[in-house]
Amino acid sequence: MGNNELVGFFKLLANQRRLEILMLLTEGCMTANEVAKSLKMDISTAFRYLDQMARKGLLRVIHSKDGDRFDLASEHIMHILEEASVWLKESGKFEGNAVFHYILDAKELPRPDFVLDMRGEMCPIPDLQTKKQLTQMQPGQKLMVVLDYPISKERILNYCRKYGYRVWITEKGTEYVLCIQKPPEEGSNERPS
Repeated sequence: MGNNELVGFFKLLANQRRLEILMLLTEGCMTANEVAKSLKMDISTAFRYLDQMARKGLLRVIHSKDGDRFDLASEHIMHILEEASVWLKESGKFEGNAVFHYILDAKELPRPDFVLDMRGEMCPIPDLQTKKQLTQMQPGQKLMVVLDYPISKERILNYCRKYGYRVWITEKGTEYVLCIQKPPEEGSNERPS
């Protein structure tokens, strides 16, 4: 990538509305109408921004019977946004209290209370099923999620970071195993195990 392409890439990210759309898409793929409604913008404006980012390679379009859905083109886009968030957190401009443990051997993962096998599933199924299961769990319980869609892995990790979950992570090839522990309720003296 030459300097001109890099400058063009950061110009795309410099627009607040496009950045809001990218941050929204870290939570799951969406139609232009869903983006417009979530961000309270005109549908034509939302579509124009989505189309610009798709043409520049930041987003991909998933054609479905319910209409076109837009998703991040690569987990690298998620990493760029994540690294910016880490920098902001380190500089004191961002909140969060999640704990992440990267483990090389899957045998070292804690024993889960629940297991979700999401291999072969694409956006937004792994994200939604994981969030649904986590909301039904009691504080301290653990959920193991097995998946092979890298963008869903990043979305789940962002969700866990946002809500203070403890996560053990291991990867083997294109398969990811996340063991997620629900944090204690606020005001509780309980410590996650």
